[in-house]
Amino acid sequence: MLEQYQIEGTKNICEYDLNLSTYNNPNTWPTFQEDYKKFKNNIIDYAHRGESRLFLRIFDGEFLFLQGKAQGNVLRRHTHTHPSLMDLEPFHEGFLAADYVSTQLYPEQMRAYNLLFPDRKFDFPMEFLYAIVANKWIFKTFGNEIGIIGGEGKINLIKKLLEHQEYRDYLGIKSFKNYITVPEIYSCNNIELIEQNIARKLQEKYCKVYIFGIGISKLALAHRFKKYSNSVFLDVGCGVSALAGCTSLERPYYGAWTNFRIKNHDYRGIDPMDYRDTAGSNEVVLG
Repeated sequence: MLEQYQIEGTKNICEYDLNLSTYNNPNTWPTFQEDYKKFKNNIIDYAHRGESRLFLRIFDGEFLFLQGKAQGNVLRRHTHTHPSLMDLEPFHEGFLAADYVSTQLYPEQMRAYNLLFPDRKFDFPMEFLYAIVANKWIFKTFGNEIGIIGGEGKINLIKKLLEHQEYRDYLGIKSFKNYITVPEIYSCNNIELIEQNIARKLQEKYCKVYIFGIGISKLALAHRFKKYSNSVFLDVGCGVSALAGCTSLERPYYGAWTNFRIKNHDYRGIDPMDYRDTAGSNEVVLG
């Protein structure tokens, strides 16, 4: 991987990424470093001015879903109805309603993006959204003015982890200012109901910034957040899993991350994503 694509405070250990021509070609994204700085400055500026913005990412599962295909855990986690039988227009339009959109710099993902959205270029590499959690920039910058939106099981687990001083010291925050949950499964089939719950919680407490990871339902839901709050909303995806101690270290830029686990905690019912790929590596188990 060229130095051009390295991000301070992170490490990439995924062999696929390290050997991919994408990250060894200076022309893939020539302004990577400059755009990463601009990305962070935009977040700071919007948050301090109280101007709501949505930074959204899209990747392989979402691309297939929008094509009416079900692959991986789509029918186990995201929807009980096959995507080919769903009205996908709210998901397609919802994505385009975001202020900033992104995908990863994998050739196959960029091709999929251009196929689905030929008239809108993506604004930045989604690697940026991974990095600001992986290197904890978001916590250093906004401290306890951050809210979090995620699956109920992971949000409850993050709350328990925050009871431990070692975990709080690692993140550099005492707590999140607001916690908002969505159902762990089939959230794509309950968009209106979930919106009502999120609306109520957003209006209860103002946060300068929200980070969220809510699966494919974000395509139809996330742009609606702005109706209820002037916060900046950042789709950090697996960053929420990382905060719950459930991410693979082979995720882009997460090679130096520490997964905090709770001894004897029942992790059943919490989607492990690809955590098992590197389970046991760089972990701290809290009593």
